[in-house]
Amino acid sequence: MHSLITPCAYEPDPDAGPWVEDLHVTTFAEQWRTELTDLSALGWRSREPLAGLPVRKLDSLLRAVAPGILATGRGAAADSSVPWLYAREPLPADVVLPAFLTWVAALRPESEHQAATRRVLDAVRRTEPEWSTCAVELSGTDVSPGGTASPHRRLYALLPELLALRLAERPFRAEGADTDMWFRVVRLEHGAELVSWPPQTFRKHGVDHRYSARLGITLHTVPFSPSFRVHVSSGIRRWATRSPIWVPGGRGATVLFDLPFPWEEETETRRLRLVGNAMKFSASDGRYTWRGHSPVEIIDDLDLVRRYPKPEDLIADPRAWLAGQDDVMAAVVHSTAMGPHKIATGLMPGERAHLDKWVEAGLRPWLRRLPSLKRAFHVTKPVLLPKVPKTDPVRRAAVELRAVSGRRASLRAALAGEPLHVDIVTVYPETREHLLRQLALLLGVADPGEGDLRRWSMDGLEVDLVLSDASSLTTALKTKPDAQPQAAEALRTRRAAVAARYPLRTGRPGLALIEIPGADRFTIPGTDPKPALRLGFADTRRLSQFIQIADDHTADPATRAEAACRDGLRQLGASSAPPHRAGTDIPADLQYVALWVVRKQATTMTKRASRHLVAVRVRPADLEYPVRGWDDRAQDWVPYADLLVSLAAGGGPAADVPASGLRPLLTVEDERADIERRVRAILFQVRNRPTLLLANAGNLRDSWRWLGNEALVRDKLGFAGEPDQRLGAFGEHLRVVLLRDRNSRDEVPQWYAPGKDNDTPGFGVGLWVSQDAASDNRVFASTADVPKNFPKVPRGLRKLAGEQGAAPAPTVTAWNPQYLELTVLGCPAQDEAATWAAIAHQLRFHDDYVPLARPLPMHLAKLAEEYLSPQPADGGSPE
Repeated sequence: MHSLITPCAYEPDPDAGPWVEDLHVTTFAEQWRTELTDLSALGWRSREPLAGLPVRKLDSLLRAVAPGILATGRGAAADSSVPWLYAREPLPADVVLPAFLTWVAALRPESEHQAATRRVLDAVRRTEPEWSTCAVELSGTDVSPGGTASPHRRLYALLPELLALRLAERPFRAEGADTDMWFRVVRLEHGAELVSWPPQTFRKHGVDHRYSARLGITLHTVPFSPSFRVHVSSGIRRWATRSPIWVPGGRGATVLFDLPFPWEEETETRRLRLVGNAMKFSASDGRYTWRGHSPVEIIDDLDLVRRYPKPEDLIADPRAWLAGQDDVMAAVVHSTAMGPHKIATGLMPGERAHLDKWVEAGLRPWLRRLPSLKRAFHVTKPVLLPKVPKTDPVRRAAVELRAVSGRRASLRAALAGEPLHVDIVTVYPETREHLLRQLALLLGVADPGEGDLRRWSMDGLEVDLVLSDASSLTTALKTKPDAQPQAAEALRTRRAAVAARYPLRTGRPGLALIEIPGADRFTIPGTDPKPALRLGFADTRRLSQFIQIADDHTADPATRAEAACRDGLRQLGASSAPPHRAGTDIPADLQYVALWVVRKQATTMTKRASRHLVAVRVRPADLEYPVRGWDDRAQDWVPYADLLVSLAAGGGPAADVPASGLRPLLTVEDERADIERRVRAILFQVRNRPTLLLANAGNLRDSWRWLGNEALVRDKLGFAGEPDQRLGAFGEHLRVVLLRDRNSRDEVPQWYAPGKDNDTPGFGVGLWVSQDAASDNRVFASTADVPKNFPKVPRGLRKLAGEQGAAPAPTVTAWNPQYLELTVLGCPAQDEAATWAAIAHQLRFHDDYVPLARPLPMHLAKLAEEYLSPQPADGGSPE
């Protein structure tokens, strides 16, 4: 068992003093802003006001063509006092202006605006960039009243980019490799990225598969810590090489370009950057085009010597451009939506540790590694069934009997004595048999019976089963790309077809286990029938759980059927939390309440997105309905299954707007105020009973703004427009734990457990705290196991080293346990913060599930969004 874990995170080293660099900066001239805003506004047809200049495309362009630029500042186009370009030395006007003028010419390319464009170009030419020296404090931060670092705002964008450039100047030698690896910098919306370049090659079955190492650099704060953190995550970036590339309809792809400097045929300056672009299918043009802030079109206009690829060129022959043509290389980032890739994702802890040590050396002396984390609590897991080896079949049978008894008891409590009704809706008979067999095993039914109508009776529990053929219900919805009205009508039609085929249930909600094709069968957005099926079955008071039709890429059918049955029971509310092992001082009647905000997409009817609060309460000792959800209309807690059904009733396009169409649309501020009102109502309702409130800061803080790190104060809660109040004002027995996960921005660090005596690093499960934590520390880290059903992978696996193609390591998936940050926001002085963090940590473990990414009550609250916002989002992001 590991006694320490190492976070891949860094902080300013106080021994090095303030980190100040003298950089040359220039601002976005006021005259430019005025002239360009007027030009951009010409022909503006949207009802929404012009948001501002598309300066991010210009920034990307300058990074690509001006080697001396270190970074660009945010907000410079709106405020002439904000530094725009940062450089070691002033850049000559003949480097900046050609790119700037080319961008200006592309703002309004329409023929009717050419005269205005020429006039603006003439005005811009008369105003050259003025450079000045600026002492930039890269470790600058203030401290909030609650004791949390508040870095200078420009550091969030500036510092990651500068650190990435610093690291890109040094070679990396992977363990076992005989050549150096170099990295290139990619600017991101939130931070910066390093990608090893050129890509590595793994050859299998005569085909070359390409991939690179990837490092992400982001800046963050931690509650009650006066110093900010820099997180450096590592992984694999895979490149699309299939000809042609399959880009699902309505989705896009990221393309990174390795570009020469247009006005220099030869230069000794080593290229340090890759330039990000995005391509997406345009329904109006009938083809793929460059979208968003992609600068490559402007570069094509700027560079008259070379040919740059169009999106259709890259889709047709990605290998040719990945190899390079006329000193131009382009690599399409593979995303999971494109299908399988021979290179697997992830790095094992040993390789991550080696990269991390290289990063540590490159960031000295200004940044130092955070101290390793030690164990914060002596017990790691709650009361779970013992693990028995296969060599002891007698004990294994006894443990399984206890598991079956526990599931039956949970199901009886969730049903309150009523029978369970299960519809098994399948395409293939084999899937039907697997579902029946696995459900029978989970509930301890020896003989599943025969026929399309079956009844199981066991231990006071009745289960009625109806077997039916999926028929046309699971086929793709009939719609076209970007045809939202048609997609909404297709969803309504399929939803009504479900309700017409299956009678309305009375009593407790039932469960439908439904076999459905994989996502590759629904490549056009809006054709996936799952949202319509979920809503349609909910209309008949049935919850729905899907199982994918087997193909070459799915797990074995027994494993998938077992997972579907377990998830179905979870939706019924038959998944209460196991007893904690946090000590005897915890109140026996403790209840758990978790909050989660669901963001609904805009539809053709609502025209805009919206947000809704979901609250789940778990009382493990309750004999009936131990899992409940908050119904704001009834102002009461209802059984979890009823909550899901009620959410679906308002979750589809048919319910977006009342028949009168008179319901006003709430503004974002209205929605935030409404969510805060609901939070307060829930806190008032639970005030008389010991309660552990769980909230995910990344999910909730945009709605409950007080949860931002800089606003937090120990043992207090705050709401908009009111002074902070002590925790006891919301209930004497209230405890609050805030969670934070990666949240797509690497908000928590990656980690590894250092090996003892030069042993290979691995993973450790437990609750952790910094080695230099103060006695009043409130911030902890929670890590879980690798799932038992995950293939065992050698800890020393190396994907970045060795002779290319010599070993199968690149094809092995490296799974990394989720790190959760737990902040005990509210806890009286006589209580131990570590004890409450331990309870939240232990809620990640359950006999019937692999270790959860978040505590069980929050897991249930988040999964409720499947019913409130069942329509999947368009677009696929790279891994």
